[in-house]
Amino acid sequence: MTIYPWLLLVHILAAMVWVGGSVVLNIQGSRARSSGDSAARVEFARSLAFVGPRVLAPAVIVIVIVGVWMVLAGAGWNFGQAWVLAGLALYVVALLIGIVYLGRIGIQLQRSMAEAAADTSDARRLLDQWILGSRVVLLVLLITAWDMVFKPGL
Repeated sequence: MTIYPWLLLVHILAAMVWVGGSVVLNIQGSRARSSGDSAARVEFARSLAFVGPRVLAPAVIVIVIVGVWMVLAGAGWNFGQAWVLAGLALYVVALLIGIVYLGRIGIQLQRSMAEAAADTSDARRLLDQWILGSRVVLLVLLITAWDMVFKPGL
């Protein structure tokens, strides 16, 4: 037995954490946004600060390391194949949206909530922006999953 099936397992599990975590955060964010309870919005902002760096970030790092390792380990894959390049490009798009956009908004949201401003229009606007960005990342991740399964151009 080669190492490839183990790498694939770790790759899929890390992707499940990233996608599943993103779905749950999106649902929680939507519930916090529609809630009339400012404490729910404050708790959501706190959960972002906890889950992002401790759960999602490690999964995102594992995905790319193991994915590159799988291509290097053989199995007929190489970095010149369209589906591999598309997967890497989509990964970078999701990563950049997550770090640059969602990260920045998450920090602003947490600051806004910490200042007891959870009921302000600014806090609601930030939460709306975070939810929108999160949904874009989820869409990119779904397209990436399609690319990984169907391997277009192969």
